[in-house]
Amino acid sequence: MQKLIKVSILSISLLVILAGSVVSPALGEIRDTFIYVDSSLIKMILTLPSIVLIPFSIISGRLSLQIKKRTLLIIGLILYLIGGLGAGIWENIYVMLVFRGILGMGMGLLIPLSTSLIADFYIENEKTKMMGYSNAVANLGGIIATLISGWLALINWRFSFTIYSIAFVVLLLIIFGLPEPHNIMRNEKVPLIINNKVLILSVFAFFLNVAFYSFLINIAIFLKNENIGRADSAGIATSFLTLAGFLSGIFIKNIRDHLKYISISFGVGCMGAGFLLLSESYTLTIVYSSAFLIGLGLGILKPIIFIKTTEITPKFSNSFSLSIITSSMYFGKFMSPFILDFVGSFMKNSNSRFIFHFLGICFLIFASVSLVIIFYPIKIFKLRYK
Repeated sequence: MQKLIKVSILSISLLVILAGSVVSPALGEIRDTFIYVDSSLIKMILTLPSIVLIPFSIISGRLSLQIKKRTLLIIGLILYLIGGLGAGIWENIYVMLVFRGILGMGMGLLIPLSTSLIADFYIENEKTKMMGYSNAVANLGGIIATLISGWLALINWRFSFTIYSIAFVVLLLIIFGLPEPHNIMRNEKVPLIINNKVLILSVFAFFLNVAFYSFLINIAIFLKNENIGRADSAGIATSFLTLAGFLSGIFIKNIRDHLKYISISFGVGCMGAGFLLLSESYTLTIVYSSAFLIGLGLGILKPIIFIKTTEITPKFSNSFSLSIITSSMYFGKFMSPFILDFVGSFMKNSNSRFIFHFLGICFLIFASVSLVIIFYPIKIFKLRYK
């Protein structure tokens, strides 16, 4: 029974990464289909679910204190299936975006619960391991999904959307394999506790995803414009990214034990190095290496953010606190093209290479500053991470 619970919880994490990784390799082909559509609308196919899920994520965190989490999961999975599969059917870009919005509604209900269930069923070291496994499973699924998506996109980009049907299997697992967590306070008068540390983590999560999704949004178009690769090459690049996330997720406890306070600095540094290398990429080998470094950094940072959130909030308020973190992450995903387009316009250089270079420099500066703060702490900035 315990193994089935573990599989059920981890299966939810699998769906989270599919929302973006399934579509990313196909964006170049979708752009060629809708040649008269503004490129910002094409990018919104990937980013729209991220803005729609924000209010539904917060609603999910609040409703989890009043109704059963299994009920919320089932509703979320049904919406996920409708939105995920429906977007690949229509030939109208605006109807596609409506279904992508429905997908975002389902994701909003699922994402806070996927992490809070780990805190409900596991404690201490086992919780850390499960957070890592959650990230690892998501990334392993992402590796397979992006490879398949890239190949399917070469036949017809609409076929890529059929990968969302995996949510039906997850739905069966939730119905038959996941019991309702015990000792959950359900009372509409329960206070929702958000402290300053959660807010700091949410700001960090926001900017982390602004940078990270610049890769997913631009990689297919970047490879095509630079004559480096095709849609399947973008799928392979994204798979290298998720492979690194898988490996770091499996070993997250060992990484935290060995790196201790510098875990975050190391993760940020890996992402900085990856973006800098990507900005100088002219071959697929360098692109894949860059993707691996970026994925390694994110694979370290995401579990740490979630673990710290569950450590600094009461158990009954975990779902709501995590909904704030995940909302910030996905708001960063949605805002990514707009913020980076603004940066390109302000710096008078919107070339993808320049944007990747800019992000690499920003990450390395942040990593350096964080190391100085850790080893030469100034009282007002003293932040400690296990």
